[in-house]
Amino acid sequence: MHVVLDGQALVGGIPTGFGIYAKLVADALELIARREEGFSHKIAYPHPMDKPLASVWQRVLWEQFILRSKCREATEPALLHSPCLGAPLFPPLPLVCTVHDLILLDEEIPGMFAREYFKRLVPAGWRQAKLVLTDTEHIRQKVMERLRIPAHRVVTLPLYSRYEGSQARWQPPDGRPRFLMIGTVEPRKGFTTAIAALAQLPEPIRSDARLVIAGKRTPHTVELISLAQRLGVQQSVEFIDYQQELAKLYLGASALVFPSLDEGFGLPPLEAMSLGVPVLISGIDVLRETYGQIGEVSNPGMFPPGNETALAQLMRQAVENGAFAASLTNFGDAVAGKLTRDRFADGLLAAYRSALDKA
Repeated sequence: MHVVLDGQALVGGIPTGFGIYAKLVADALELIARREEGFSHKIAYPHPMDKPLASVWQRVLWEQFILRSKCREATEPALLHSPCLGAPLFPPLPLVCTVHDLILLDEEIPGMFAREYFKRLVPAGWRQAKLVLTDTEHIRQKVMERLRIPAHRVVTLPLYSRYEGSQARWQPPDGRPRFLMIGTVEPRKGFTTAIAALAQLPEPIRSDARLVIAGKRTPHTVELISLAQRLGVQQSVEFIDYQQELAKLYLGASALVFPSLDEGFGLPPLEAMSLGVPVLISGIDVLRETYGQIGEVSNPGMFPPGNETALAQLMRQAVENGAFAASLTNFGDAVAGKLTRDRFADGLLAAYRSALDKA
């Protein structure tokens, strides 16, 4: 079996969600190749590799023309895996697509061509797949319902952390409490909930604490700065750019705060958990699936979505109560111990075999 992986998310700049997922797949392919006789793979990269495909036009040219030509070089039996964004409408090989979420189908997208790409062309490419992978069962159900793809062609395969096996482990940081948020600054990420929770912390925690937001800035950033000013915590909220290596940020935090209102999987909590970092996370359905419960143990760091008072209480406990912080770490260890690279690689290989059987 030979797999061609679309590497468009692996070129240029600092990898964010799509790039991290594509790298997880690439690493899993290396693992499979070491284990499975007769398995090979190739990553098809756009050129130049130091620049991302920044425009919709570039993505369409790559997905519908250049990538197809690169696939013709593949040996048989072979398939193409599109780990994010669009896929060829006329795939030259049996196609596997990963669909992380359907959020863009419901968002307002400026520009006619961009709107057509995200709302029509990308879903049309997904429908050509012999097999669709989703990160959660929650998204699997949405894909079947909204894209009308039969159940036997949609498989859930949860992610793993790129920090799995890291020797670095979280220790309660000295000095001022430091709460971390990771993600593009957009309303669905729940930044307003976190800022409002910060404002509800009692003194002296409120004055000492810092809320660090690491992610791509957007017009929503201005709204958050205004909110922090109105609540009197503008000096305690810090915006920084997304980082190449997030482990240092995770390890320096008192806790990761993840109050998202809509997700496909939510990778930062798993990355933090794999390092032992306490995680405070909203209880939306898609996050409850992965992070809500392990066996009979419920997540002690989960709070009702949008409830800043409940989040503030958890933030206070995380810095004042060592036993509570330890319980968060223990729960996170159990989650990360379940979602491993080996498990992902096994599921990926099974998915590829299924796709070839359907070809």
